[in-house]
Amino acid sequence: MSQQKKDRMRISAIFLAGCLLRLFYVLQSTIFQRQYDIGNIDLSVDHTVSGGHLAYIQYLYQQGHMPDFDPTLVYQFHHPPLHHLLSALVLKLFAPFIKDNSSLYETLQIIPFLCSIAILWYGYKIMKRLSGNRKALELGLLILAFHPALVLLSGSVNNDALSLLFMLLCIEYTWAWSESHSLKDILKAALAVSLGIMTKQSVALMAFPMAIVFIYEWIKEAKRTGKKTSFLFQYAVFLVVSLPIGLWFYIRNLVLFHVPIVWVYELPTDSWQYTGNIPVVNRFLWPDIREFVDGLRHFQLGCGYNIWIQIMRTSVLGEWDMAEVSRGIKLLAMLLMVVGFALAAVVLACDLLTLLRRKRYQVKVPPMILLVGTYVVQFFAYFKFYYEYPQECSMNFRYIEINLLVSVLLLVVYRTYCRKNWMLILLQVTTVCFCIVSTAMVCVWGLGNV
Repeated sequence: MSQQKKDRMRISAIFLAGCLLRLFYVLQSTIFQRQYDIGNIDLSVDHTVSGGHLAYIQYLYQQGHMPDFDPTLVYQFHHPPLHHLLSALVLKLFAPFIKDNSSLYETLQIIPFLCSIAILWYGYKIMKRLSGNRKALELGLLILAFHPALVLLSGSVNNDALSLLFMLLCIEYTWAWSESHSLKDILKAALAVSLGIMTKQSVALMAFPMAIVFIYEWIKEAKRTGKKTSFLFQYAVFLVVSLPIGLWFYIRNLVLFHVPIVWVYELPTDSWQYTGNIPVVNRFLWPDIREFVDGLRHFQLGCGYNIWIQIMRTSVLGEWDMAEVSRGIKLLAMLLMVVGFALAAVVLACDLLTLLRRKRYQVKVPPMILLVGTYVVQFFAYFKFYYEYPQECSMNFRYIEINLLVSVLLLVVYRTYCRKNWMLILLQVTTVCFCIVSTAMVCVWGLGNV
């Protein structure tokens, strides 16, 4: 067997393992476990408009049209409808064959499951554009295949999975256009960002790094050819395609119901999640050490107001409520947090070295703009969001999940050129330990019914 064939088999094995782990999680978890803002669904009635993503899907399924009322008045109906429309179509497709409503509801996990597989595939595809090194690709794919945040995503029936996929496609197709300068690729980029915005408002942040790449390529081409009109036609096509598709829902709500283009649902200040009364230094820098230690002593994750601890917790555990689980499972959860933090610290160090050594590592400017630009813009928006809306849910890692993918992509570049044995061993050990503990946690979720 040739070495090339062996390499393909190893990559395929990791990819298949990631797919099977997601399939296991989806089959063993209901649409009501470890979810966000889903509300309820009851297809046996057709007159009650309740709140949540499931109610939004039910409304589109039963009514067959967009809400004819101010969507900000019903919880989660303010979201653009692409994911919810696709979910309603899934119900329409399976309803003739599945008569039990409880079983029919579970088909809603099909879309996030397929999106999670596509995220894994396109993540690997972009890795290959960055590096042809087998060990680097295996390392990056291992993290994406076994990371619990991406496994949780495979069963999340809200719009997170589809929006994350479109963010990744924005990177893929904008980078492809920077190399081909073809109308086909810029159309793909336009559809990626506009359909993403039609899925979730936050995808609009991808327009910033994309625009910088467009400006960079325009300036570079103008210097090369002396023509300042280079690409203007393609940019016009991009806007003509992306603006109507991406903004129609927001303009509709503005015209019909006077809803601002950028509207965010706000929890009240008397919510149990409110953190605005906590000093800013404890929210954004370090928590109260006594409270943190006391939380650990009682096997609680605690300090729900501190953004860094919340990143650690929600990046590997989501907002999973562990109040009723055993001490052993809590210990496993804390171990996953510790190992996840260790891996994140190592990856961040490698990413910073990659940025400092960009020229030596031969990374072209457009992909670097896309990756770094995405990371910076997403983190800025995330911090700004928590500052303006001081609630525990505002700190959920899912709001910056694209940065996980960006970090792994930059790590692949570093691993390709790294020649320090101690660093390679550290990367390998932390990655393998993380994958093992993560798999154990997914098994607990699936088999433990928690």
